[in-house]
Amino acid sequence: MTNYRFHWWPPSLTIPHAAFAAPSAHHGAALALKRFMALGFDLGAPGAHVDFTDACGNTRTLLVGEVLDWLKEPQQARFVDAEHLAPLVNRAL
Repeated sequence: MTNYRFHWWPPSLTIPHAAFAAPSAHHGAALALKRFMALGFDLGAPGAHVDFTDACGNTRTLLVGEVLDWLKEPQQARFVDAEHLAPLVNRAL
């Protein structure tokens, strides 16, 4: 299970988080962003990114734009459809 936390500028006292078992960091980050968007967080905020920590304690950061660009790749179409990520992919930053 990997834990995902959403951050943006200016920092907030409320840091939303989600946990997913996903095939890759990008898959999990996309699912987390879908959840954060549904909760009303502004994914287009300056510095918006997802920090995540995997089960082994490894940490990494992905910018929201990196995840959205990855989702727009043709080979991700099946994943986008299966997880109902079109609203996330089609949103304007």
